[in-house]
Amino acid sequence: MERMYEERHSDSPVLECVWQARATRDERYLVPAVEYWDLWFAREPDGELLAGLAGPTIGHRWIRSTVGEHSWGIQLKAHAVLPGVSKELLLGGEQQLVVEAGRVTLAQHALPFPEFEDLEGFAYRLLELDVVRDDNDVRRMLSGDDAGYSERHQQRRIRATTGLTRKQIEQLSRAREAFALLLQGVPPIECAARCGFADQAHLTRSLRAFHGQTPGQVLSGWRWRKCSIP
Repeated sequence: MERMYEERHSDSPVLECVWQARATRDERYLVPAVEYWDLWFAREPDGELLAGLAGPTIGHRWIRSTVGEHSWGIQLKAHAVLPGVSKELLLGGEQQLVVEAGRVTLAQHALPFPEFEDLEGFAYRLLELDVVRDDNDVRRMLSGDDAGYSERHQQRRIRATTGLTRKQIEQLSRAREAFALLLQGVPPIECAARCGFADQAHLTRSLRAFHGQTPGQVLSGWRWRKCSIP
């Protein structure tokens, strides 16, 4: 295996998941579009510590890694807010964080640099310090509970909080659901129907844009993995 990756989901109101990855060789790997921001940490092969904040993306991208790299981080849900940081400015971009003497600085707070095992506690600490906030109104809007808000207000509020439009978030969510079904071996035409795509061609365009693969390519990978199981 070229890249070892694991993730686990959390009960935290602002965390989508915590994750870690280790590169066992120099490689290039595909990262899908996602509405979440990523607060990541890394240890280079020479021991140097790095950290950064990556914004949401509406297109897939390729990332290079070097053998011996170990990275880990937290995905913050779309309704999570970092006061003073604009998701619109970070759309598709990244902001490096200051790391000195085993501490990482976020919103003028110099916090102990977390290891993978510390990530959930680190996230709760960010909530306590108001470095991260849970925008409950936007969380409700994204879940469909938008009573009391005009459509225009909803669109402005969601865009300001998430950096994306509601339509973009829905498209990303639908593509992710279809991708997961394809990984289970579900036929594309069934995926299209179950995930609300107009037809299979619509599904193909969405997956190519957001995940960098066609349904056939995803299924080919699933078949290879299935055949490789002893």
